Amino acid sequence: MNAGDRIDELHKRAKMEELVVLVWGPGDPGPKGPKEIKKYWAKRNQIRDLLAKEFPQSEVYFSEALALRDHTRGLESLLTEELVHAAIADCILVLDVSRGAHVEVDRFSNYPSIAHKIRVLLPEKYVGGTGLASQVHQGLKVIGFSEIEFKQCSLASVKAIKVVLSVAIEKLMTSRGFPQF
Repeated sequence: MNAGDRIDELHKRAKMEELVVLVWGPGDPGPKGPKEIKKYWAKRNQIRDLLAKEFPQSEVYFSEALALRDHTRGLESLLTEELVHAAIADCILVLDVSRGAHVEVDRFSNYPSIAHKIRVLLPEKYVGGTGLASQVHQGLKVIGFSEIEFKQCSLASVKAIKVVLSVAIEKLMTSRGFPQF
């Protein structure tokens, strides 16, 4: 088995890891919501669905999913609920294009045990700026995307998958050591 075949095999094994992945971002704006938010809501759904397909042993959720909320409902606040969700996740992808996503990144990046799980998906025009949001992003992994990548689906079909694949490889290597070929 040559090096390329071994890497492909490692990727296959990593995609079978059992992960909990959160996809944070804009919520459902409803039928009368702003067009801009609707397109980001649709992209968030696309990211979740493609990740679930690509990583069939993983659980891919929005924090508002009943599968999570049923276990955290009744806690003091939605922030506490999301803190619990973040604590049990292996990876948190944040489509950081809405007020709610900004709050999630701001609040939860202050917890070192959670911050290392956060991957911020951000329009590239905002990556590396000098404003307050850029200060919040310091120390986090920020993945920029262009409008073309957004429209052509490569944000979901390439970038988000590569991020989760990287997390899965790290988990595979940490939990089981180097696989034997």
